This record gives sequence, structure tokens and C-alpha cells, in this order.
Amino acid sequence: MWLFSLENSLQAIAPHLSPLIAPDALERLQAIGRCFPDALTYSYGFEARLHPAEPTVDFAIHITPTERDILAGLHPTIKLPDVFQQHPVWQRIRQFCLEWADPSSELHYQVNDLWLEFDAHQSQNSPDVPVPGLFVSPVPPQGGIVPDYTWIWRKALPLLCDNDMAEGVELNVIQCIHNLPTQVGIFQFGFMFGRKIEAVRFCLSGSPIQMIPHLNQLGWQGSLQEIERLFALLYSYCDGAILDIDVGSLIYPRIGVEGIYISRYLSCVNGQWASLLNHLVEQNLCEPFMRDALLKYAGYTVNKPLHQRIYIRGLSHVKLLYQPGKPLSSKVYFGVMHKPISASPTLSAGLQTRAGTSLANSAAVASPRATVTQSLQAAITFLLTSRDSQGWWTDFHLGAGLSDEWVTGYVGTTLASDSAIAVDPQALDAAQTAWTLLQARRHRITGLWGFNRFPPGDADSTGWVLQLAHALGEPQSERVQQALQSLREHWRSNGGVSTYGSAEAIRSFIYAAPEQSMEGWCGSHICVSAALAALPEVRDQLLDYLHSTQNSEGSWSAYWWHDLEYSTALAAEALAVSDDSSEAIANAVQWALQRLSPTGFIATNDHPLGSPFATAWGLRLLLLGKPEQTEAAIAAVIRWLLTQQQLDGSWESSARLRVPFPDDLDPNQFDRWVYHDKIEGSLNFDQHHVFTTATVLQALFKAKSHLPFNADAESDRPLTAVD
Repeated sequence: MWLFSLENSLQAIAPHLSPLIAPDALERLQAIGRCFPDALTYSYGFEARLHPAEPTVDFAIHITPTERDILAGLHPTIKLPDVFQQHPVWQRIRQFCLEWADPSSELHYQVNDLWLEFDAHQSQNSPDVPVPGLFVSPVPPQGGIVPDYTWIWRKALPLLCDNDMAEGVELNVIQCIHNLPTQVGIFQFGFMFGRKIEAVRFCLSGSPIQMIPHLNQLGWQGSLQEIERLFALLYSYCDGAILDIDVGSLIYPRIGVEGIYISRYLSCVNGQWASLLNHLVEQNLCEPFMRDALLKYAGYTVNKPLHQRIYIRGLSHVKLLYQPGKPLSSKVYFGVMHKPISASPTLSAGLQTRAGTSLANSAAVASPRATVTQSLQAAITFLLTSRDSQGWWTDFHLGAGLSDEWVTGYVGTTLASDSAIAVDPQALDAAQTAWTLLQARRHRITGLWGFNRFPPGDADSTGWVLQLAHALGEPQSERVQQALQSLREHWRSNGGVSTYGSAEAIRSFIYAAPEQSMEGWCGSHICVSAALAALPEVRDQLLDYLHSTQNSEGSWSAYWWHDLEYSTALAAEALAVSDDSSEAIANAVQWALQRLSPTGFIATNDHPLGSPFATAWGLRLLLLGKPEQTEAAIAAVIRWLLTQQQLDGSWESSARLRVPFPDDLDPNQFDRWVYHDKIEGSLNFDQHHVFTTATVLQALFKAKSHLPFNADAESDRPLTAVD
């Protein structure tokens, strides 16, 4: 049937579930897990009582479009047991997922994901075919467009209820949806197939100011003041709240209010969970032993011997339950992501997935734009239009969210250059706006900048922001001097610079256990040191370290990057400021030449037909070489980069940022990276194309004298494939 079930996953994390889940309840959960392949979901969760504490627990499985085909019976190899196909509830779920998978169906475009929720206590009555509830998440509205939820009662509910919904229920559901306030959305809807109440649960998101009066409009008979009190209990401790209502022949009296967090990591790191749970203990809404166990729960487990999985444990949200005439009760939701520790894609796999596009590009005339100036202008325009409404550039979505401070410093440095301003004066305005925004981020006492506003400040992000300040003529500003002073805490005894100065600060942010070593993240990092060496204030302090860390073949290793071209080019450029004829630079240039293909690109295992990011840094290395050795190669690289520019002015995402485990001193020896994840052991690309585009643009600016156009823009000549 299948090699591994969800029971195997539960067994791997079982030591971390006590005392949150009683042993007999865990046995019931494992019995449910035994019925499903572990490939059915990459994340699942638990619902437990905070107060009054009870042994009952629910088990929820998250289904995304990736796993949908298993439920729909469309997966070529992974199937649910045959007995499921005979059960009426599972037949409905299968039919719903078939519609969701069908591009001609409305559900295909309206359903974002769903959750299967199992009442573990009731499931023991039918252990062979556990009956779940099903909760559907609509696709979030985009661009301020008011969503049309009529598909819920026209299409979704008839499928799930097998067209057997009582008339009074249907009318109330339609009224609930039709009368939604403009600023209130449906986060989820669904019901428990295994329970007798004939009602649809709606989880509403938005402003409490609009959600609470909506209860009155629906005819709910309870006290609105009590619901306001529920929101007040949570609102100071959470990032937002969701209102849960059950719509049947009437609006049922029990109301739930969920306190949610934008990031499952941030809330732990900033102490929000500790504050919330302490508050609930004080309000007699959480047992102290549950608080203590929850605060120890988050973390990760790597299970290599069994089936090469990593398990990431985290806290999700809490819910307060109000029912007239009864004391308040509370629940907590916590869960696990489990994913395979996948080796990087092979070269052959990369060729299969990319060959069509890349070969087509190489056969084209050269660039979608007729002149080099137009190519540079298009790239700048792409960057200018990629900012958010405030002026930030964002890229690389990790556990802390999208990066804005680091990425904005990096991109702003490119646009603040004289070359960029000469092509488009708006580049200077954008760079100055970026510097203004970055100066306004003053919430860290150190004055440093970080990945975004949430993590501790780090030396790498700070270094790129300081490069932006230098490019704008602000090296003596008070903020720059404060940051330079704080960076002293990041220097290590071997002369290098660490990304994070304090192990405890970053340990707290990722909610790591006290025994978790942070040596990897707090040790000296060549890529960070090389980037900082671009600053004249600290360059001389780093030269000996950079000389001592060069590899025998001429490259420099990197800690946070898969592409050594990044760290090698930055290190060589720093050394070239003091001695551009050194043997170290010559070796680095020779290494770059050996990495180069005959047609002018550098291949990686993820981009076997050329990585724009690695190639751009390779170009910067070639510019440090002797002209007689590198001139032809430089021309080939420039030609290739210009031909790879996309129609919107960007270059394909190819900057490969990795997040090593905190104790990993040499991530170059690790080969089990999980692609596109957000936590330790993952490898990510710049999905917005911003980082790669800024990298290529900066490299082309540095190679300005080699670009195939004259100083006079009017004589800028067209590019051809044989240029």
C-alpha cells in the first residue's frame, strides 16, 4: 500500500507530545495516522483543551493542491485504502477534490487548501475508516477586490452535503455570506461529518468592529458585550483574531474567538506566546502545566535512520469559547511540519525541466531589447516598480517572513551607483527613499539592521545598508557610526566577522532549546566578512582573514550561499583595493575562468544551462584579471547575460540562499537541503527576482567599459547573436 504512514510521523515526535497529549489519546491518534500515507500531508496539527484540561484531542491534516490528487484518487501510485471508497463521507470528499483538481471547475480557482479534522474520541468507534470534518480555505482576495463567496453555497456545500442540506440551514448560510460586511472575509468554512449538529462553521476574519455587529444581523441571541470581552482578552497578545460561528437552522449560541499570529516563529521569539499563556493562566483559562509544556514544544527533530524526514514543531493559535450560561473555555492548536530531507536536484533533472526555455532563449537574436541602454533601463524600471507601497524591496521568504531591510540595502546600493543614475535619475530617488526607510527602523538598541524588522540585527544586512549609506555620501551620519560601533561585537578571534553577535539573541528568536549549539550561526563567516570588507572603515581589519581563508583552487567558501562566486568575488574585490596584482586575485580569476562555459555562463546544479546570479558574480571576478586573459571571456559573459533578460526587465531567480542548522560549522558538507522551505536545512531562491536582477545589473555597471555601446547613447548599437 505505502511504505510509511502518518503513524510513523507521530511516533517520531511522540517524546515531545507529553504531557500535552495523554498516552491513550496518542494511541488513538496513531490509529488514525495508520490509515493514511505520510505523503498525504506536509503539516498536521492537534487541538487540545487548555481549560478545563481534558484528555480529548482532535487531529487535523492539512491538504494543499500538491496532496489533493491522493484524496481525489488521481495520484498514479499513492491510494487510500479500498474501504474508504465505499464510505459515503469519503466518497463526498473524493468528489469534492476531483472538482477542485479540475481546471474547468469553479472550485479549481476558489479553493486554496483544506483541513481534515478528526475527533480522536469518536474515531475509535470506526477505527478502520475514521470520519473527519472538512474545513475549506478560500483563495485569499487579491488587490483589494471584494471576493464573491456565492460559490460556497452554489457549488461547494452541495457537493459536501450531497445536496441534502435542510432548507432552513441553506437560507441562513446564504444570509450569512450575502450580508458579510465589506471588511470581513471568510477564512474557512466547513463542518464535522461525524457530529450530529447540522450546521456550517464559518471562520470570519477582519475587524472586530464589523464582525461583532454581524452577529446581531444574523439573529444571534447572545450578549455582544461578552464577545467584545473575548476579543479584548486576546487582542493585546495576538496579531489578529478570527470569529467562529455555527450557522444551522439558527445561529448556534456557542461562539469561538481565535487569537492568531502572522508568523508561527515570531510569536515564540518575541515572547508573545509566553505573555499570552501567562495571561490565560491568570484568567483561569489555562492550566499551568499546559503553559509550561507548550513553551517547551517548539523545535525540530531530524529522523534520518527511519525515512529521511525533518519534523518542525510549532504553536499555531488559541481559541476562547463562549456559550451563554456556561464558564469560558479555551483550546490551543499546535502542530508539525514533516518533510523529506531531499538531496539537490540532479543535473539531468535540471536539464529536463529547464531545457525547453533555455534552448529557446539561446536561439533568439540575443536580447528582447534592441540596445544595451534599453536593457539597463528595463532592469532599473523593473526594480523601481518592484517596491512595495512604502518603498521597500522584498525577497527570500523564510521563517521570519520576507526580507526587507537586507534586500533593500542590497538593491539600493545598486541603484545609488553613478551608472544607474546616469541611465535613470529616478534610481537616485529610490535609493534615497530606501535609506530614509532604513534609518527609520530604530527598534534595535544596537542600531544594526537585520533580515527584516523581527530578527536580531546581523552583520551581513548591516553591511549592505552601510554600503548604501556610503553610495549616498552618508558615511559620517550618526546612525552609520552607531552601527559600525555595534559591529565590533561580531568580530571573532580568527579575524573574521559573525552574522550574529549574540548566541542568546538568535537562540531566543528561533525558539531553540538552551542546549542547542549556535556555533555555526555565531562563528566567523567568510561571505559576511567579504561583504563588509567593501567598507573602507573595516577593510584593513579583514584583509589578513580573507588571505588566510582562500581555498587552494582560488575560491572562497560561503556560509549562507550555495554559490561560491558570491563570496569569492567580494573577497577578491576587497583584496584588489590594496593589491590588484596579488597571487590570491590571480588564483580567483583563474578559478572563475574554469567555472565558465564556452558560451559564457556559469552552471549550477539547479541551473545547468546557466545561473544569472552566479554568472554575474563570475563577471565581477573576471574584471579583476589581466585583459589579455579575460577580455574574450568578459565579452561572452556580457553577451550571455543580456540574452537572458526577461521581458519584464528582470533576470530569472537564481540566487540560492541557504539556512544551515545553527550548529553547522561547514554547511558545504551538508547535502540534504530541503528546497523552498523556510527553516533550518532549507535552500531558497529570490522568488521576486529582485535580488538576482540587482546582482546582474550591478555586474553590468561594473563592466561598463566592456559593454557593447559607446559613451554617446545615440550610438548605442543593436545586439545580435554574433556580437
